[in-house]
Amino acid sequence: MSFELEVPFETEEGYQYIVSFREFPPNQIDYDIPLIDISITLVSSNIETNSLKTLNKFIKIVLEYLEQNDVIVYYYCDTAPIKIRQNRKQKYSNQEFRFNLFLLMFNKMKSDAFYLQDIIITDNENGNHYTSLISRTSNKEKVELVKLDIEKFNK
Repeated sequence: MSFELEVPFETEEGYQYIVSFREFPPNQIDYDIPLIDISITLVSSNIETNSLKTLNKFIKIVLEYLEQNDVIVYYYCDTAPIKIRQNRKQKYSNQEFRFNLFLLMFNKMKSDAFYLQDIIITDNENGNHYTSLISRTSNKEKVELVKLDIEKFNK
């Protein structure tokens, strides 16, 4: 069974995205559940800001995918620049900002059907790495196993 999927969508502001789900290649460790990488790619250029509605759409796409597939979704926040309003101070790295925003948006959904585990890998040389694992609540123990393996990369 293929778990790969691409979901294109356009925001009200006219920005085009593709949300891609790709299965990680099999590795040494078998978690007895597919591990799926998600990426959100901006297709159009010169984006100003995303609305709350757009951010909610990202979360909705992820949750719909999880409703249809018994998997663990792995989300790694990227480091691409973020346009922040001039009246705001930037307290976080771009990656940490996306990570916190994603957690806030997911938790706002208040879904007991899904379990989210956030992971921060300390990296004093390159900056910390921010990751989230999401699955059905019934897979909580498997998510925790994946988290333990990822945390082995802490420096």
